[in-house]
Amino acid sequence: MTTKELNSKLQIVHVKGKRFKCPEGYRKIESGFAFFVPGLGYLAFNDSKYIPYMPLGGRKALESILKAGGMLNYDDIIFIREMDAYGTSL
Repeated sequence: MTTKELNSKLQIVHVKGKRFKCPEGYRKIESGFAFFVPGLGYLAFNDSKYIPYMPLGGRKALESILKAGGMLNYDDIIFIREMDAYGTSL
């Protein structure tokens, strides 16, 4: 997919209670908002690949990114999936 196509699919979702696999087992998110792309998962950067990108500005920061047109490129971005109740990625 192109950057423009990915940007058009970005959704802002609440991630409270979601669990993501990491080397120590999993990380449970206490609160916050993140970008989600249906079929791909949650947007994360390569250098923090075990949790979704959740800016300090929260939902307003993500809305600002969308209003500006989305991400500039996806070169350093990966998509991660949350874990289900059995510890496998959805």
